[in-house]
Amino acid sequence: MIVEKGKTIVAKGKIKIAGNAEVLGAKRFDFEVEKFVPIYCIEDCDVVVDGEYMTLEGNTIPESWEKLAKIDWDTIFLYGGIDKGKSTLATFLANRVGGAFVVDLDIGQSDIAHPGAMGYGYAKNVVTLSEVKMENGIFVGCTSPSYREVKCLKAVTKIWKEVSKLEGKKIVDTTGWIKGRRAKDYKLAKLEIINPDIVVSFEGKPDFLENYEVFEVENKLVIPRSREQRAAIRARNYNKWLKGSKRIKIDFSLPGKEIPKDFLSDVLGKDIEFVRKGEDFLLICLKNEEDFDPVIVRGIKELYEVDEVCFLSKNDLKGIVVGLYKNKKYLGIGLLSLENDQWILETPLNDFDKIELGEIRFDGEREYVIRLPV
Repeated sequence: MIVEKGKTIVAKGKIKIAGNAEVLGAKRFDFEVEKFVPIYCIEDCDVVVDGEYMTLEGNTIPESWEKLAKIDWDTIFLYGGIDKGKSTLATFLANRVGGAFVVDLDIGQSDIAHPGAMGYGYAKNVVTLSEVKMENGIFVGCTSPSYREVKCLKAVTKIWKEVSKLEGKKIVDTTGWIKGRRAKDYKLAKLEIINPDIVVSFEGKPDFLENYEVFEVENKLVIPRSREQRAAIRARNYNKWLKGSKRIKIDFSLPGKEIPKDFLSDVLGKDIEFVRKGEDFLLICLKNEEDFDPVIVRGIKELYEVDEVCFLSKNDLKGIVVGLYKNKKYLGIGLLSLENDQWILETPLNDFDKIELGEIRFDGEREYVIRLPV
């Protein structure tokens, strides 16, 4: 179809463009994307879309985005809720300034890494951040920072220590968790670690950011995604990182030391597979998934002098998402399963020297949160 000069076609799928056009500041003419991207036609263009699309008048790139790209900054921090356009803005800015390091701290909808990890890479002439090759990352093992703030902040500190030494502009993309006191405290803690030149906000000028230079931006085109769509995107991302996996037997053990199970089996009245005790936790693996009265759990904590009791079922030991490292460099993920008392790891990676447990189980289609002392 012919798209007239000065119009934007917003499309996803397989796309081919003949003519002078920009895709978020990039000059790309043959690509495939899973989410909608705006293609602004500088002249009449012949655009072929094998997928979904809509045509709009004018340019959907806000003037504030263009203005931000022209400002002299070294590091910016993107702030905004879910589906506000943070990743799209990061893509546009990296293209417009001729390339930049993008630090993806969104462990729920990570583009550069995968769900449950933070990563960074150099972005230039890309249509989405998912095209950016991860130069290094950190496995966190959960998809929400809520109640995992300390763990996430340790990861932010580690990754920023590395990125801050690199020459070039830096764009920090963050999660959409902004509601509530804990969310604000989490954002402030990240800001203290990163100390950006500018906080770029899709939410106006929040009072709690009064000590930072805030640059307000908007998004002319917001296409919100449902919870189901976001879950489906995460599943595709997991499968992309697991593509070409092989099954290998490995020597592995869960945290803690195995202790006798008979007493707890009698107390709980349930079939227990095993019990492992650490310095401050008790891990109880049951034959089937069960719920227990908080009074009973409190009693177990006091009896074993631990701060945390983690219950999981035998089924929870199938497809645990783990992070794999080599010489302290993050490589990617695998799925860990206990089969007939033997640990099996599914991963496309061949050479790694460290396995880090996560709190997610993935079965190829869906993810599940599990309780592990990690």
